[in-house]
Amino acid sequence: MTGRHTTTRSRQLGAELKRVREQTGYSARDLARALGWSESKVARMENGERGASEVAVATYLAYFHVVGQEMDRLLAMCQDIWAKDWLQPNLPQELRTLTTHETTASLINQYEPLVVPGLLQTESYAKALFRLAGRIAEDGIEPRVRARLERQNLLRREFGVEINFFIPEQVFRAPVGSPRVMNEQLLHIVLVSSRPWCRVRIVPSTFPLGVLGSPFQLMDYRNHHPVAYVENQTHSLFLEDPGDIRTYRAVLRKLKAVTLDEGQSRELLASLANDYDIPGEAPDGVAEE
Repeated sequence: MTGRHTTTRSRQLGAELKRVREQTGYSARDLARALGWSESKVARMENGERGASEVAVATYLAYFHVVGQEMDRLLAMCQDIWAKDWLQPNLPQELRTLTTHETTASLINQYEPLVVPGLLQTESYAKALFRLAGRIAEDGIEPRVRARLERQNLLRREFGVEINFFIPEQVFRAPVGSPRVMNEQLLHIVLVSSRPWCRVRIVPSTFPLGVLGSPFQLMDYRNHHPVAYVENQTHSLFLEDPGDIRTYRAVLRKLKAVTLDEGQSRELLASLANDYDIPGEAPDGVAEE
């Protein structure tokens, strides 16, 4: 990590600007010439390395006819752009920020003590989970599931990122949906964890989870400072303060000390999948006569 001066917010704004430009087929050189800017200025704005002023961002967006609510949303990122914390509502469109920072990370460590992590969820498990929670209307479930599955493209990349998941055994023993849903979910995790860049380690049921605290995701980068991501029912929070990062690294050290190794974890997952493999179960979870 080179310590380049960026923040979660500045990098997200840069990624959004670049997305707008690339959708039009313009190169950075084309835009620089059109606006009378240097190519380096465009590059710095798109890389989040320069605290883009509202005027510069508005000029950039107006050139591509981005106005109204979308312009307001992006201009709002210019405010407190160097702040270490960033609170966002949990909306499908806001998931773009998490996706941006996951796809540019070199290492991701995630602890999820409540449910199967979103990056590992099957479509059936995700739908069953939303319905079980009961907080989202039926017509709002599908876009959230689609966004969750799109994030999983990260797991198919052979190079660029390593991902470690730490998940308590209790998560897999608490059914979400039918036994068939759980069987498919567990087998999916066994398959995914066979990839060398994706590791799953299980916290055994004998370990008291209260010692480890709440869910979090810690993302490390080659050229930027690390970011911790936490969320609750309504909002998500990106943290970059060094003190916060040290706290989550301490939890990671504890997790690595108490979890089963990768081989033991896969064996346990396969055994639990077998427990959910009920002969004669119909696709909707209703036993056939």
